[in-house]
Amino acid sequence: MTEAPLCSVCMRHIKGEQARSNVDESWKCALCFGIFDSQFVDRVATEVKKKLDDDPYDSKSFVLALNVPVTTTLRDAVLGLFHCTHDDAVANDTPSSLPFKLRLIHSYIPKIQAATGLRPTLNSDLTLTLTFCNDEFNASDFAFLSTKFPADFQMPKRRRRFGGGMPLESLYNKARVAVILSKLRKENMASYAMKSPTQQCTYSIAFEREPILIASRYRKFSRNLPQSPWTASDDIPKVPGNSVSEKLTKELVKETKCESTRFIASGREDIDVRMLGTGRPFALQLINPHLTAPFCGEKLQESLKRIEAEINSQRDIALGAPLRRISVKQAEMLTCTQDEKRKCYTAYCYSSERLDEKVLDELASKVPLEIVQKTPVRVLKRRALLDRKRTIYVLDALHLDDFHFLLRLETQAGTYVKEFVHGDFGRTRPSLADLLRIEHGEVDILHLDVENVCMEWPPESNFD
Repeated sequence: MTEAPLCSVCMRHIKGEQARSNVDESWKCALCFGIFDSQFVDRVATEVKKKLDDDPYDSKSFVLALNVPVTTTLRDAVLGLFHCTHDDAVANDTPSSLPFKLRLIHSYIPKIQAATGLRPTLNSDLTLTLTFCNDEFNASDFAFLSTKFPADFQMPKRRRRFGGGMPLESLYNKARVAVILSKLRKENMASYAMKSPTQQCTYSIAFEREPILIASRYRKFSRNLPQSPWTASDDIPKVPGNSVSEKLTKELVKETKCESTRFIASGREDIDVRMLGTGRPFALQLINPHLTAPFCGEKLQESLKRIEAEINSQRDIALGAPLRRISVKQAEMLTCTQDEKRKCYTAYCYSSERLDEKVLDELASKVPLEIVQKTPVRVLKRRALLDRKRTIYVLDALHLDDFHFLLRLETQAGTYVKEFVHGDFGRTRPSLADLLRIEHGEVDILHLDVENVCMEWPPESNFD
């Protein structure tokens, strides 16, 4: 292997303190592409501070994460094969036995700490990610490695069979290079060309903080309020703030200065359905919060009670349980074992044929009742066409007059209640219309309320 063009820092790392650079500018270094250069490090640290000043976090510490060009990992391993064994590193007092990224971390952490005042640690909730980019060698590296290690750079069978437009060079990534590092030998890497880059390395800076999750239950009293932002047509703009999720998150976003939110609920009711009783279980994920102090330690309960009061002051929604801060693992309970949950409903129904009160009374004896529902016509455009088996556990009817009755149901989660009542053009079997033996008319719901979602929620908080 020919002598690699290296900057003074990489020369010292590889060959010891007496070694000298053989490139006229540090960015032409064939190993680090100039990101070890002290002036470059200073510039990055200064920009990190500026970004933090422009968009501050209330953290006192940070974790540093680095993304480097894939080729630097490969080149570091190749140089280790030809220029330095572990014994050489010890004898010459060089750090080349340390991975490239670890040497890079040691170069950047002191400068970033000095610039920002943040303390570097391994367990902070704030992560600073520096991404260094230069992909000009990806194609040539892939071409070289795919001839030396063809089994490691094969297109997946599904891609080979169905295509998909993925270029072969996309197989050259960090994961695949990590796999072949242990297979590198002098004999198969002797012809690898360690060339200088022709362009300087670019970089990006990103701060990201662990999310905060807040749980409770919501009650909805309006028949014109969707759970999440919604519009009847793509041509009609959504009304800002006109959804359950937005009304619940508004104060939390203001308190935490988070960049975005994710609303997680145990199911959803239609826009014209009220959610009563103790409410529907939900969790709010506050993504990349800039301010977390109000939700830590002694301030947590004070902040949550203040936000509860703001939410409950609204006319069309209210909380059915106290707000609690929970963990990511606890939030997963909302969506796991979804089909095992039960939900209770009250429906005000209408029949176009005169009702037989005796037949209504007989409904209670027909449970538990298993039904099969094809995906309803109204949701076919966004749901797969499937046959879903669901169970009705409670079915009671109260006769009001010859054409109206109240229906109380307890169903397996995932049951389409409206379709169970009117039959959805025969797509639900049996339907309530079938059970009431209404052959020539129709049965439909005029108003529907969810009375209960049977689930222990919210869980106990570990943050108090």
